[in-house]
Amino acid sequence: MNTKLGIQENLLTAIGYIIPIVALIAYFVETENSFVRFHSLQSIFFSLTVTAIFTILSILSCIIAYIPNIGSIIGCFFSLLLLLLSLPVIFIAIFLAIKAYNREHYKLPLIGEHVERIVYKY
Repeated sequence: MNTKLGIQENLLTAIGYIIPIVALIAYFVETENSFVRFHSLQSIFFSLTVTAIFTILSILSCIIAYIPNIGSIIGCFFSLLLLLLSLPVIFIAIFLAIKAYNREHYKLPLIGEHVERIVYKY
C-alpha cells in the first residue's frame, strides 16, 4: 500500500529506521496510517535515546580527560566505549528496518510500549 508520500509503507518505515529524519517526516505526514506512525515514532524515540546516551558519554569523556595523570587513559576508555556501542546501534537499526520492511509489528523493550500508547491512544 502506498503512503501519502508515494512510497510503499514497508519501504518508508524501513528507510525511517536507517535515516531518522525520514521517520520524522513520515510521522507528521502519515496521520492515518498507524503502521507507518508506529514505526516512525519508534525510530524517532530510538534515535533520541541513542543520541542522549552518546552525548552523555561524550561529555563524561571530555570531563574525565582533564583529571591529572589518569584522566587521559579513562577518557580513551570512554571513547572506545562509544565506538563499541556504535556497532550494536547500527545492527539494531538494521534489524528494525528489516522487521518493518517485512511488515512486522516489532516493539523495542521500554520504547515500544510508550510508542503504542501514543499511536493507538490507549
